[in-house]
Amino acid sequence: MSTALKPTTSRLRIIAAVAAAVLAGPLLAGCSADAVGGAVNGAVQGATGGDVSLAGQLPSGWPAEVPVVDGKLLFGATKTENGKRTWVVTVKSDAADPLAEVKTTLTDAGFVLDESPSASVGTAGVVAMKNANVTVVVVGNTDGLLYTVTPVA
Repeated sequence: MSTALKPTTSRLRIIAAVAAAVLAGPLLAGCSADAVGGAVNGAVQGATGGDVSLAGQLPSGWPAEVPVVDGKLLFGATKTENGKRTWVVTVKSDAADPLAEVKTTLTDAGFVLDESPSASVGTAGVVAMKNANVTVVVVGNTDGLLYTVTPVA
């Protein structure tokens, strides 16, 4: 019996850790910024078991072939499981239509639409694209984008 997590489970754990970190922010409002950053960083690292960046930087080893739209990097994390590395980044984009900007940026970098369905409802949506090496799934709306990058299976 294998106890390895499936990629979907890992993504859910990372998203849950990010959500917990965001929700914990107001509770820590009375603490210094460094203390809050350290506490949140430690909590997310503990939950994900990976490297985390809350300092507006792409996580270590981010594939150079994957462009990120212009904007403020809010969070970055990476995790290696079963020899495969996964990266997650959140971005606050200034673009009027951030998902269209993602699609254009990735297409210009040589990515094509993945067989997975892309969808949109109002200002929210999902874009799934890939190249020979990685699959990029971006979920977002006008408030922000969540990139998940995984190696092609």
